[in-house]
Amino acid sequence: MPDPQQPTVLAARALLVGERLDLRGLGRAGAATADPLQIVLPGVEAAFAMRWGALVLFGANEAAEAAALEALRPRMVNRMAQPVDEKAVAVIGAEDGVEPGGTITLTGFDPARLAVVADALAKSAALSHQETSLAGTLDGMEPVIARLKRLGRVGATSRSLLRAVGSALDARSRATARVDADGKPDVLWDNPALEPLHARLVEEFELRERAGLLDRKLALVGETVQSLLQIIEARRSLGLEIAIVVLIAIEVIATLYEAIAG
Repeated sequence: MPDPQQPTVLAARALLVGERLDLRGLGRAGAATADPLQIVLPGVEAAFAMRWGALVLFGANEAAEAAALEALRPRMVNRMAQPVDEKAVAVIGAEDGVEPGGTITLTGFDPARLAVVADALAKSAALSHQETSLAGTLDGMEPVIARLKRLGRVGATSRSLLRAVGSALDARSRATARVDADGKPDVLWDNPALEPLHARLVEEFELRERAGLLDRKLALVGETVQSLLQIIEARRSLGLEIAIVVLIAIEVIATLYEAIAG
């Protein structure tokens, strides 16, 4: 029988707030889950934090969300100016799953079930951030590729472009190390019956497909960057060879002049 004190609908929102969250001393005593870490925040039905920079709130209004972010601000490493979010609605239902419209049904709002939902929402927010960053990188590369195709050479701004691409690749590499989109949260070790719920949420948010697409795009970016570097290196090498030839010619002319003048 449902608990009359328990809500039957919970709004959930995942927020990617920074590169990392310092979780030391943050977990609730006797918390049911450590991955993601269950924490207590005023005015929030349930909250979970991930050390790779995500926070998931259930049943929080705008004021409670703002207060939570302000309270955790000192723990945010490389805080994002504008958090990236992912939203969902969870309702009490006859079984765990996801309805056709995207509403998440749970047989109860216990910490383990909410932790599984939090894990999927947070990873979806992280992938959204990486997708946006990579799209910006690709947009920045397009003019250089077009110039190379049209004129057969890259422009003088290629160095700054490559620095930006390198930074994007580095950021994605570090994000990949922190966020395993296909991995299972530790809470499933103690709650194997929730694995079907986890699998359904991974499918709903297309975590595997999106991560795979990002990896393929990154491979393409890496190949393109390598090609641009080779072109720039060849251009520099040619310039160096010309400079050496000019210096040798000057030396020969000077020697001939001295011989003739002598």
